[in-house]
Amino acid sequence: MEEPFIIEHLEQHKGSTVNIVKITPTAAVILPHNILKITFNSDFNSKTVQCGDMIDFCLEDGLSTREGRCLLPSCTKIIGTIKYIEKPKWMNRNAKVCIVFDKINLPDGRIINICALPYAKNNELKKSTLSAVGKAAAYTVGMFGIGTGLGAAIGSACLGHIGNAVGIGAMAFGMPIGGGVGLILGAFTPGLHYKVKAGTPIYIELEQPLALCR
Repeated sequence: MEEPFIIEHLEQHKGSTVNIVKITPTAAVILPHNILKITFNSDFNSKTVQCGDMIDFCLEDGLSTREGRCLLPSCTKIIGTIKYIEKPKWMNRNAKVCIVFDKINLPDGRIINICALPYAKNNELKKSTLSAVGKAAAYTVGMFGIGTGLGAAIGSACLGHIGNAVGIGAMAFGMPIGGGVGLILGAFTPGLHYKVKAGTPIYIELEQPLALCR
């Protein structure tokens, strides 16, 4: 026979369809598909970690229901294990990291099992596509300047021998060539590693009920 229970609620993430917590006489049970906000405990760089590494995260403000019930105290740690890493690839495809969250470390030393994954496309952490586009744009702008400089050098050399028109034309010729070379280089370079600072927030989604003894 099921224990009697009441329903309370977490703050609901805009992408979640569930924010229910069942409160029984013995436990608070957070239902699957609830989404929790956690933060990196330290700087993270996909270039310097490997599969199987354990990564610490933190519930800085703890976890409470809308009704005011404290479920987890502040500074509770969430422990994740790196399941796989996909390195950056050519054509600006960024690195991808999947972390499985399996342990909760309470400030009093108790450990609780959890089953959660990053709340993201394919459960993978990665830099946004816009960041790779920005890198390609930087190549384009940088090479645009180099092309302009080369054109100016050619133009300067021509000014004294052939005339202003040829010199100015050399500058105009160098600018688009430099920009075009930069665009090509930017498009065909590897993407970015997943790199964030301590305190950066991410969201995780519960895959199974999380029972917290009262």
